[in-house]
Amino acid sequence: MFGIDAYTFETVWPSLLGVAAMAGVMTWGFFKVKNLMNEDQKK
Repeated sequence: MFGIDAYTFETVWPSLLGVAAMAGVMTWGFFKVKNLMNEDQKK
Protein backbone atom coordinates (compact mmCIF):
# COMPACT_ATOMS: atom_id res chain seq x y z
CA MET A 1 0.00 0.00 0.00
CA PHE A 2 2.73 2.49 0.99
CA GLY A 3 5.55 0.60 -0.68
CA ILE A 4 7.33 -0.33 2.55
CA ASP A 5 10.43 -2.40 1.85
CA ALA A 6 12.70 -4.12 4.38
CA TYR A 7 15.08 -1.14 4.71
CA THR A 8 12.25 1.34 5.36
CA PHE A 9 10.69 -1.02 7.89
CA GLU A 10 14.03 -1.44 9.71
CA THR A 11 14.41 2.33 9.84
CA VAL A 12 10.85 3.15 10.93
CA TRP A 13 10.02 0.48 13.54
CA PRO A 14 12.37 1.75 16.31
CA SER A 15 10.71 5.17 16.01
CA LEU A 16 7.24 3.62 16.20
CA LEU A 17 8.36 1.60 19.21
CA GLY A 18 9.59 4.78 20.89
CA VAL A 19 6.33 6.60 20.19
CA ALA A 20 4.31 3.66 21.55
CA ALA A 21 6.50 3.51 24.67
CA MET A 22 6.09 7.25 25.30
CA ALA A 23 2.33 7.02 24.84
CA GLY A 24 2.22 4.10 27.28
CA VAL A 25 4.27 5.97 29.88
CA MET A 26 2.10 9.08 29.51
CA THR A 27 -1.07 7.00 29.93
CA TRP A 28 0.37 5.24 32.99
CA GLY A 29 1.46 8.58 34.47
CA PHE A 30 -1.98 10.10 33.88
CA PHE A 31 -3.72 7.31 35.79
CA LYS A 32 -1.06 7.40 38.54
CA VAL A 33 -1.56 11.15 39.07
CA LYS A 34 -5.34 10.73 38.94
CA ASN A 35 -5.14 8.05 41.67
CA LEU A 36 -2.89 10.22 43.84
CA MET A 37 -5.25 13.20 43.47
CA ASN A 38 -8.24 11.05 44.46
CA GLU A 39 -6.38 9.75 47.53
CA ASP A 40 -5.45 13.30 48.51
CA GLN A 41 -9.08 14.48 48.32
CA LYS A 42 -10.26 11.68 50.64
CA LYS A 43 -8.04 12.88 53.50
